[in-house]
Amino acid sequence: MVRRGDAKGARDNEVERQRARYGLQAVLGSNLAIVVVAVFGVWQLGGDKAVIVGVLTTAFTAISGVTTAYLGIKAVSNTAQNIALGNAPARPQEPATEGVPAPRQPEVPLG
Repeated sequence: MVRRGDAKGARDNEVERQRARYGLQAVLGSNLAIVVVAVFGVWQLGGDKAVIVGVLTTAFTAISGVTTAYLGIKAVSNTAQNIALGNAPARPQEPATEGVPAPRQPEVPLG
């Protein structure tokens, strides 16, 4: 017998796997498209090195941006999900006074 909470957890886990799978496919597909366009552009330029460097630099920047955005969004999503489910590692509780300087005593003039 499957409990209702277990079925929901399994379904949520499957949805998360689907999101990760298709998100990664989208990133890889867009990176492949950028590479194809960059190679085609370099091939069409016929040897102008300054323009080729510009095309390749732009392609590298686009690939880096898309990949970094995906990984960043995925990391934040995983962290938020772990916090919502209570799976996040517990942070040690610090006393409220730690790091606060002790109050200064008023100075009393001598004499």
